[in-house]
Amino acid sequence: MSDDFRLQVEAGIAAHAAGRPGEAAGHFAAAVRLMPDHPVALFNLGIALEDSGQGAAALPVLSAAHRLRPDHPHILFRLGSLLAAQGRPEPALVLLARLLRQQPDFPDAAFRLGNALMALDRPAEAERAYRLAVALKPDMASVANNLGGAIGRQNRPEAAAIWYRRAIRLAPTVPEYHKNLGACLISQGRLQEGWPHYDWRDRQAVWGWKRHFPGLPRWDGSPLAGKTILVHFEQGLGDTLQFIRYMSVLKRMGARTLFECQPVMRDILGCVPDIDQLVCHGDPLPPADCFAPLMSLPGLCGTGADTIPGGDRPYLHPPADLVATWAERIGQEGFRVGINWHANGPDRSIPLAAFARIAAIPGIRLFSLQQRAGLDQLAPLAGPLGIICLADAEQDDGFNSFVDSAAIIANLDLVISCDSAMVHVAGAMGRPTFLALPWLADWRWLRHPDRTPWYDCVRMFRAPSPGDWAAVTSRMAQAISGNMHRHGG
Repeated sequence: MSDDFRLQVEAGIAAHAAGRPGEAAGHFAAAVRLMPDHPVALFNLGIALEDSGQGAAALPVLSAAHRLRPDHPHILFRLGSLLAAQGRPEPALVLLARLLRQQPDFPDAAFRLGNALMALDRPAEAERAYRLAVALKPDMASVANNLGGAIGRQNRPEAAAIWYRRAIRLAPTVPEYHKNLGACLISQGRLQEGWPHYDWRDRQAVWGWKRHFPGLPRWDGSPLAGKTILVHFEQGLGDTLQFIRYMSVLKRMGARTLFECQPVMRDILGCVPDIDQLVCHGDPLPPADCFAPLMSLPGLCGTGADTIPGGDRPYLHPPADLVATWAERIGQEGFRVGINWHANGPDRSIPLAAFARIAAIPGIRLFSLQQRAGLDQLAPLAGPLGIICLADAEQDDGFNSFVDSAAIIANLDLVISCDSAMVHVAGAMGRPTFLALPWLADWRWLRHPDRTPWYDCVRMFRAPSPGDWAAVTSRMAQAISGNMHRHGG
């Protein structure tokens, strides 16, 4: 080993220890040029590159070190962790599992293995990895949190909550842990306990809907009589439609209500009562006394599982003239069913072919309510399934998203929807609706087997196992046939 090589390595180690990984990478690169096959130089160069934000450059360097030292625990750990961070969980899993077979008392490796398994949607195996990590390192809050996530992914929210609470005890100021516990508790129907934790969500660095209104205080639930409150949207279109009901609660408290909405929601929200002024996001905001995120309103208003407002009465009323126009188009023939099969997220979307059992019911007429994503499935199936496509209805454009859809729904006998914004349109209108839920449903649908307090008109059909949409649509078909028989259809 030459003196120049040794000096470069020592300088790199010193620079890295001093918090200068970019400078360290320069020294280690010089060492590698002197001895290209030296595993220590390669390993340290890979770490320095990764720590200086050059993960793509670090990968081939760490891979070269691994080829030279295939069983070295720290090389296995750093290369496996880097692969996982770059969205390549399969090769990461191989390396981390190999490391743990050699050195089972490596808690960080068990943690990263659990993360890779979760990325591959293998939560039962991830749970075992996380349990090993927590046994080796009991005070690691991130392990407790991720263990809760793996357990929750297996539809065991009560057990998941135990680990989320442990994560909070270990790291009480981490917003993600509170948000996860809040959603977990709400899913169990423990709403009043869950909302305060869920309210930590906008303290997360990754939260994309946090708003700043200089000089405007956040509403704390205090009296609103005579005051103007600005409520701003957050998350998806369905969230807006579900929680906009709380504007009526604020109105009954004596407030003047302003709502800042997604521009595409402007016209449909004009069909909702008790909003004194709608403002599209990006437009100048009128004066107000306080503000609140839309999805904080349930907690601020003290909502419990038995006090959800608006579930028993419609609060979305499309224009009567538009309803009449679509009535002429749709007609009165048959049992008219609107279907929506695609949602944001593959777990919630139903293959259109799964509706074949429903399409085969004598006397049924299927109308597509799908907007944009998922329409590609219509070309081969619209004819065989007899689906009527109303191509001139709005497709989530401009300011009038869902206005035509609402008017069409007003003329249907039933809506069948996956967990998308469309179910909230139908639910807010009080129209008979079948909701197809995946085996692991979103927290908002609680744990009721087939009914939701958010919408009395919605009947839920939960998949008995992941991806088993055939069982869902089969049960729906039986329910529709029975309903048509009782009413002489």
